Amino acid sequence: MLVRQSMAAGRAEAALEKVQRQRILARERSAARRASLTSEQVEQQRAHDRERKAASRASLASEQVEQQRAHDRERSAARRASLASEQVAKQRAHDRERSAARRASLASEQVEQQRSYDRERSAASRAALTPEELDQRQAHVREKTAAWRATLTSQEIEHQRALAVERSMHKRAVV
Repeated sequence: MLVRQSMAAGRAEAALEKVQRQRILARERSAARRASLTSEQVEQQRAHDRERKAASRASLASEQVEQQRAHDRERSAARRASLASEQVAKQRAHDRERSAARRASLASEQVEQQRSYDRERSAASRAALTPEELDQRQAHVREKTAAWRATLTSQEIEHQRALAVERSMHKRAVV
């Protein structure tokens, strides 16, 4: 009996290791494929992914959509938690560069359209919250911001200050 249990445990462990190896190989293949894409192909792929996700969400009930979003947030948080601080810094730098490149490629009308869309989406999201949820969200944002600021280097702090000044000057010019 113990031998059978031991063999079953061994098979389960081997299967788990095989699944993990397959996931690693799949991630490596995906990374290699993404690295070979041009920026236009990357944007096309992202647009396709967004459309596919939107179609998938449209077919779901609202509870299922919330479940999916919660699952996505948990998965994303787990991935971020598993990263080393150097990887986090590298990822942030990469994200900033990617966002800057995307924004630079947009026409001014597209930029304003995107900002308007973001403001509307944010306002709708906030309007749907109860006062307690709003307080929780604000507390969470304050904690997250404080943690993020604590990780910044002095050079990044100066960069953030320059961006803030630039944003406020732009707001004054628009208003």
